[in-house]
Amino acid sequence: MKIKHLFYLLLALPLAFAACEELSPEPKPEPGPGPEPEKEYAAELTLTSEAEMNFDAEGGEGVITYTAEMVEVTRTEPAVVEASCAATWVTDLTVAEDITFIVRANEAEARETKIVVTYWGEKFEVAVKQAAKTEEPESGVKFAATCLDGDYYGDEYSPGVGNYYIFLSDLGLSEDGEPYIGGTYYSVDLYGPLFEGEGDITLPVGTYTFDAEDTCAMWTIGNYYSGYAKINSSEDYETYTFTDATLVVTETDVTLTATINGEVHTVTFEGKGNIADFSSTNTEVEFEPNYAFGYYFGDMYTPGVADNFYFFISDLGMDEEGYALPNGQYFRFDLYTEIVDTTNGIELPDGTYEFDVNNTYAPGTFTDEYSMYYSMDEYGYDYAATALFSEGTLVKEGNKISVEVIIDGTTITFEFEGIIDIYDSRTPEEDPEDPEDPENPTPGESYSTLTGDLELNITNAFYALEYYGDYYSADTDNWVLYLYEDIETLDGAFIMLDFTNDPYADNIAGTYTVDDGDWTYEQYTYFPGYVDGDDMWGSWYTEMVAGVDLTAIAPLTNGEIKIECAGDIYTITFDCVDDAGHKITGSVVANPIDYSAMALSATNVSKKPAKKSSNKAVSMQKSKVEPMSKSTTEKRILTAR
Repeated sequence: MKIKHLFYLLLALPLAFAACEELSPEPKPEPGPGPEPEKEYAAELTLTSEAEMNFDAEGGEGVITYTAEMVEVTRTEPAVVEASCAATWVTDLTVAEDITFIVRANEAEARETKIVVTYWGEKFEVAVKQAAKTEEPESGVKFAATCLDGDYYGDEYSPGVGNYYIFLSDLGLSEDGEPYIGGTYYSVDLYGPLFEGEGDITLPVGTYTFDAEDTCAMWTIGNYYSGYAKINSSEDYETYTFTDATLVVTETDVTLTATINGEVHTVTFEGKGNIADFSSTNTEVEFEPNYAFGYYFGDMYTPGVADNFYFFISDLGMDEEGYALPNGQYFRFDLYTEIVDTTNGIELPDGTYEFDVNNTYAPGTFTDEYSMYYSMDEYGYDYAATALFSEGTLVKEGNKISVEVIIDGTTITFEFEGIIDIYDSRTPEEDPEDPEDPENPTPGESYSTLTGDLELNITNAFYALEYYGDYYSADTDNWVLYLYEDIETLDGAFIMLDFTNDPYADNIAGTYTVDDGDWTYEQYTYFPGYVDGDDMWGSWYTEMVAGVDLTAIAPLTNGEIKIECAGDIYTITFDCVDDAGHKITGSVVANPIDYSAMALSATNVSKKPAKKSSNKAVSMQKSKVEPMSKSTTEKRILTAR
C-alpha cells in the first residue's frame, strides 16, 4: 500500500442503552468476542531514479522518485517519508509523491553532498554533485587547417566593401579551384575593408560576425556561400551550412568558430594563405568589339510597361546555335525600352540607357542583376573571367553604339559601328485548340518519330550532369543528366533526363516516376518531354549525327527510370513509353565526360536557364553560357542545406 494513503485502526466499542420507565441496575453483559486485534506493519523503501545526480555550475531543479510500501508484520506506529541534506546549497527540499529540491548556482570549486531519504527504519542516499564555475561540458570540434585558399572580388558585391571568399581545409584546392576527395573544407564569405596594398592579397585584421541576412556589410560573414563540406568521393559528400559564426583575423593567424548542425567547430590556421585576385581593378581588358546582337523578349517581364532586349557586344560573337565561343569576350546588357512597334521588324530603339542598380526595369535603363562582362575559357565551357558593373551608360545612334562602364573603379570605354542583329525570343501564345501550337499537337499526333518499341543496351556511354538546386522552390534538388552513346563522334543515342530528388541525398541514385502532369515537382520524379517554341525540354530519347542532326526523337512521357551509382559510373535503367505508345526499355551504363579532353558540340536540345545552386558540395563544369537564358556568374560552392 502506498504511503500517501491514510491508515485507520477501527476499534469495536460496546453499545449502552438507557431505560426511561424504571431505574434498575443494568444487567451484566454477556461475554462477547471483544475488540479486533491491532494490525502489525513493516516498511519497504525503494529508490526508482538515479543514485547520483550531476548539475553544472548554474544549478537547477532536481527530482528524486521512489516507492514506499507497508507489509503486515509486527508494528503499529504510523510511518512517513522524510528527506534531509546537510548542504546549505541544496534548498527547498520537499517530500510529496516525489522528492524535489533546488541546487543553487556555484561560484566556486566543484562540490558534492548527499540527500538521505528515510521511511520507518529504511533509507537510501542520493549523491548530488555540482561542477565548478570554470568547468564546461566537453563538446565541439577542433580542426587545424593546413591550407587557406580563396578569391578576392573587390567591391563587386557591395560598393566600398571588399569581398574575400576563403576556404580553410586540410588538402587545399586543385589548380582548377576544385576540392580534393578526402578533404575537409570550411568556406567563409567575408566582407571587410578593400585591399589597398601591393603584392599578395591578405585578409584584413579584425573580427567578422555571421550575417544571416546576407547584407554584405562591413565585418560580416555572408550566409549563402559559407558552410562545411567533407568530400568522401565524387558522389559522396557531407555538407552543412552555418547557423552562427565568428572569424578572427590577426597578423599571424585565423580562427573560425562556427555552429554547424548544432555543434561548435573551432578551426585554426597559421599564416597568410593564398588568395587569388579576381577584382576587375587588376584585370586588364583588351577588347575590340566586332559583333553586336541581342534577343528581344517584348514586355514579358514588365507587361505593358517596357520591352526587354538582352544585348551583347563581343569580339568573337556566338556560334550558329547561340553559344559563346572559346576565348570570346562579352559585354552583356539587360536593356529596357519603351514598348516597341514590331510591325516592320524589330530594332533596338535609339537612345541613352543608364545602369540601374535598383533594377526597376524602367525604359532607358539596363539592370544590375543580369548585366556584366565575361570571357570564356579555351573550351567555351567555363568562365575565364567575370566582372560586374558598378556604373555605366550605353548610347545607340543608328548603327553606332558607344559604351562606358565602371568596374571596380576602372572606367572602360569602347564603340561599335556596324550591323546590329536582333532575334525575336518571345514565347508564342498558347492556344489549346490551335493545331499549330507545338505544345498542343493535333489529337492523335505525337512528337515521337520511332517506328516501334526500342530496347537499349549501351554499355560504354558518357554523361554530363548539371545541378540547378531548388529550381522550382519545392524543397527538391533539380538535375539534368545528359547521356552520349559516342562521345568522340557524337553519333548515336543522346538522352536528356530532367528530374528532382531529395536535397539531402548523397547522390542521384533512385527510382523516378513521371510527374503526373500537375507539375507538383515532388521528389524522385522526372519531367515528361515537351516542346516550347523550337526547344525541347524535360526528358527525351534522341538519335543524332555529329551532335547536330537529330534523326530520331521520342519524348519520355510515362513509366519508371532507375539510376544506380557506383562511384562515378552510372547505370540508368528505362521502363518507359513515349507519346506514341512505343516502349523504351533497357539500360545505359555511362562514365563521366573528361571536360579537359574535349568540348562537346552543341545540339538543338536546349538547356534551362542557369540558376544559383542551393549550397551543395558538387564539383562540376558550368553549363554553356546561353545568351537566350539570363544567368549570372556565381562563386564556387562547396556547401549545402
